[in-house]
Amino acid sequence: MIDEESELDDLYAAPLDQFVKVRNEIAGRLKTEGDEAAAARVGALKKPSVSAWAVNQLARTGSIDLQRLIKAGEALEQAQSRAMSGEDSTGFEEARRDEAAAIALLRTAAKKVLASASPAVLDRIVSTLRAGVATPEGRGLLKQGRLTEDLEPMGFGSFAGLPAQAAPKGSTPRKGAAGKQQVKIESLRKRLLKADGDAKVRAIEACDLEEEASDAEAVATKARKAAESARKRADAAAADAGRIRDELAELEENG
Repeated sequence: MIDEESELDDLYAAPLDQFVKVRNEIAGRLKTEGDEAAAARVGALKKPSVSAWAVNQLARTGSIDLQRLIKAGEALEQAQSRAMSGEDSTGFEEARRDEAAAIALLRTAAKKVLASASPAVLDRIVSTLRAGVATPEGRGLLKQGRLTEDLEPMGFGSFAGLPAQAAPKGSTPRKGAAGKQQVKIESLRKRLLKADGDAKVRAIEACDLEEEASDAEAVATKARKAAESARKRADAAAADAGRIRDELAELEENG
């Protein structure tokens, strides 16, 4: 009896260029066993995009970093909930730093999964990770590792997707100066959350660009060294040619 869940795990772990072949083989085996419904489900599975496939592999090869990211996402969600209800949001900054650190580690790991990945593909991988970790449903999808397409960011990134706090029963909107002050406080809290989220995104972008600049500098340094070595070889060859030319001229003159 074929274990469909186990087969699906193998399918999404397979190399991307083997996805269709493995999928069809699984569907064929299920059909042979007489499970037409399962065979149809598997046969209809969409081949993942390159970035979605990479995220699926990170769920397997970078599970420790992914768990750290998920834990940070959960902590951020709890901190936002407390902040929006006016409670203490202790741990918010620590969770935000943990999320940024986990994202950076997973981005580096993605370069090993996709050695030829372009910056645009890496950006989509990071975007999917950030979008996924923002909600309980997204975190479940990341852990499952069976994405077929990129996840779309929501609102303020890791701070989005939470319902507004309902007013206690029997309460009435505050009026007058006190009410206006509370409205202003809530507005500033929301703006702060958005500003923090934007700052985090910009920090990650800055790290990525600094890394790219460092890579480019390393490539340039290597190229300069290669050029210097080639120049030395060219000068040596020219010197040899000069000596041979002088020796030839001398022989021709004496001959």
